[in-house]
Amino acid sequence: MKSYLVTGAANGIGRAIALALAEPGDSAILNDLTFSHELESLVQELEQKGVSVQIALGDVSAQATVQQAFSGVQRLDVLVNNAGILNEAPITQMSFEQWDKMLRVHLYGTFLFSQQAARLMTRQGSGAIVNIASDLGQLGCANLCHYSAAKGGIIAFTKALARELAPQGVRVNAVAPGGTLTPMVERLGPAYIKEEAARYPLQRLGSAQEIANSVVFLASNNASFTTGQVLGVNGGGVMNG
Repeated sequence: MKSYLVTGAANGIGRAIALALAEPGDSAILNDLTFSHELESLVQELEQKGVSVQIALGDVSAQATVQQAFSGVQRLDVLVNNAGILNEAPITQMSFEQWDKMLRVHLYGTFLFSQQAARLMTRQGSGAIVNIASDLGQLGCANLCHYSAAKGGIIAFTKALARELAPQGVRVNAVAPGGTLTPMVERLGPAYIKEEAARYPLQRLGSAQEIANSVVFLASNNASFTTGQVLGVNGGGVMNG
């Protein structure tokens, strides 16, 4: 039995992760911005699997949301920082508000939730944090300077935090997905999806389940000697080694 927390859990990759981690007897804390039909159905699915569920609503970059999520939590085995947003704008037209919100959701959210998780996990002497980055944090992308910067920041944060927490028995890793067919990506339209798929050697976008499978590995004892790594689940778009 384990306890885990997933931010941005209602849809797409977050939903797939929350379900993939679930085992009977687990306890899950699910964060999303607002309560929705999708979140309600996720809670029902998890409860049918024998998982007890706590909901923490709100913006991940707000300290009040983090306090609510961790209220009364005595132990946390896995944190997945997944919450994110995506919108396009050329640098010459990007507003300060767009830049600020992108970095706040991705970087501030990852920092705040990781900070609270680290306090619990170092006291326990164990735990796993998995941050959801992106191949664009490694490659960059035109009209997505803010998103690329935020995801690149998550990658650097992951490596630094892994070094800091390793002596206390806490592992920190990242998954950097390539283009993934989620509701957020689907809203960008079929032309964007077709163009994205052509970027990858495998000539397709990934599925949320494929990303979730990688998170489950990094969160498990099968990855007990793995920390500070960026696992590229990206159809060959970035080839490391």
